[in-house]
Amino acid sequence: MCGTTLTVIGFFDQLNITRDSNDYLWYTTSPSESFLHGGKHPILTMLSAGNAMHVFVNDQLSGSTYGTLQDQRFTFTRDVNMHAGVNKILLLSVAVGLPNNGPHFETWNLGVLGPVVLQGLDQGSRDLLGQIWSYKVGLNGESMNLGSPTSTSAVNWTRVFIRTQNQHPLTWYKANFNALEGDEPLALDMGSMGKGEVWINGGNIGRYWTVHANGNCSACSYFSTFRINKCQFGCLQPTQQWYHVPRSWLKPSQNLLVVFEKLAGHFTKIDLLKVTHVLRNGRTRIEAN
Repeated sequence: MCGTTLTVIGFFDQLNITRDSNDYLWYTTSPSESFLHGGKHPILTMLSAGNAMHVFVNDQLSGSTYGTLQDQRFTFTRDVNMHAGVNKILLLSVAVGLPNNGPHFETWNLGVLGPVVLQGLDQGSRDLLGQIWSYKVGLNGESMNLGSPTSTSAVNWTRVFIRTQNQHPLTWYKANFNALEGDEPLALDMGSMGKGEVWINGGNIGRYWTVHANGNCSACSYFSTFRINKCQFGCLQPTQQWYHVPRSWLKPSQNLLVVFEKLAGHFTKIDLLKVTHVLRNGRTRIEAN
């Protein structure tokens, strides 16, 4: 975690802390429990105003949950691995854009607003609203600028093997690759990844979010009145899969690719491809190979 630490009792709106300077806000507290009821793990229930949340208990990821486009609010409920004595609870709240229209959008909230309740304790349930909470803005990887070639040597990296790669959220990846010959446009295939940000040789390619399109691609007929659901194509395919890579950014060899994956993905399936324009069925499509 990075940034200035703020310690208070209770919860503040996320935007009041971050001032939209960062997508991430850590909430940390350390409740003390003498005994757990029946030796079972307690259940943590938390209400968030959005947009996403990763929950860590005693430095272990306990789960993640997200809001939707229709309703950004959500509730996290899961049993968590706590022990007798002092435990550490970390809530990482993630903002996914800010509203800029709609009625009274300036009053909308983000982040944990409570309640945050532990159930299954000897004394029954416990609302953690009265706990002392520490707030920190941002991630270590961001403050260290890990997307830059001059910063990657500052941390220890773990080698990833294709057959044994485990998918974890909030993971930084890096790899080296050689440039492709020729002068065709290049694209980075990020279809195997979830949501995050990517850099090549320190240049920011952009943010990616692999969302698969819904729809009905079974038939195409322009008979009668046109409707938006007529003649659809690309169903169940990523809405965006390829990301432009300027050739001027590349060296002949030993180019550095850095990816920050927020959800989960198969890093070893990322590929650099040549792009061509193909005319099919009356439509111009971009294909990569």
